[in-house]
Amino acid sequence: MRVDSSTVPNGSPPRWRRRAIELAATVAVAATLLALTLHFVDMQRVADGLRKIGVTAALLATFLMLVQVVLCALRWMLITRLTPTPLPLGIAMRGYLEAAFVNAFLPSLIASDGTRMVRAVAGGASPTQAFVGVATDRLVALCALALASATGLLLLPDASRHPLIVLALVGLLPAFVVGLVVLDILGRTFVRFQHSRIVRPFLELASLMERLRSMPGLTLLVLMISLAGQALLAGTFYVLARQLDLGIGYWPMFALSAPIIVYSAVPISVGGWGVREALSAALFGLIGVAPASGVALSIAFGLVISAVGLFCGALALIATIRSRTLALQKAAQS
Repeated sequence: MRVDSSTVPNGSPPRWRRRAIELAATVAVAATLLALTLHFVDMQRVADGLRKIGVTAALLATFLMLVQVVLCALRWMLITRLTPTPLPLGIAMRGYLEAAFVNAFLPSLIASDGTRMVRAVAGGASPTQAFVGVATDRLVALCALALASATGLLLLPDASRHPLIVLALVGLLPAFVVGLVVLDILGRTFVRFQHSRIVRPFLELASLMERLRSMPGLTLLVLMISLAGQALLAGTFYVLARQLDLGIGYWPMFALSAPIIVYSAVPISVGGWGVREALSAALFGLIGVAPASGVALSIAFGLVISAVGLFCGALALIATIRSRTLALQKAAQS
């Protein structure tokens, strides 16, 4: 079949080319941020710090992050019970395994959440239901991170002396509340446009969030699961920080790691690289940690993310091959 070139707008690049340009720009931003951060720190100290991390500590940090992936899948499964097509734990787990791989090596959040939406659709959900389930899961996770970050005012007694630390720790919470209010207003104001393909997913999202708020038991459960996941990520940071002799306790790390995780997920870098190192150097530097040590901790954490991503990707690939093999066997028997 021949495509009539006249139907293609002049000057409009193919979709694959646009995506390639966007990915190249994202990689360039990540590389630039990482290069600038490394330029202003003692690279020898960063290398010496990374060499201090033992194999046992690295394996423990990896294990903690893997358990966090399992908790995230459990939370997503519970949230989808409020949708017409609840996901079984197996599909939710597979979606998060695939998302962990994508999140480690592609622009954060957007690509990984898109991967989970594809898995939900393959599990029987409509595109709108898949979007609503993934978006609600993401909002619950952000709420827990905002709460964990805000605890820094209590867990870091000297935090109030540094306005930038206060902004980093507390700024997430009002932003999240404002976002929920805007979503609620959208759900109440634009009901008349519920048949619009653009507006309807957001109306469905607002409706699901309202149902979640009306079920305090489920809301508390998914929030506790999210906080437990953040506790595991903070444990990953803490285990690595102990190897680097940073002298930061677990609970201060619980609060400090939350804004780093959130801000490094902004899709302007690949796997959070560059953004995470700049934030770590600045944030840990404000509490007396040498910027080079903060960067070493961030790089070690990023390497753990990459290792977990590869492991999760391998598991997802094995699961895919197994399911297709079983499907072929059933088709042959019939």
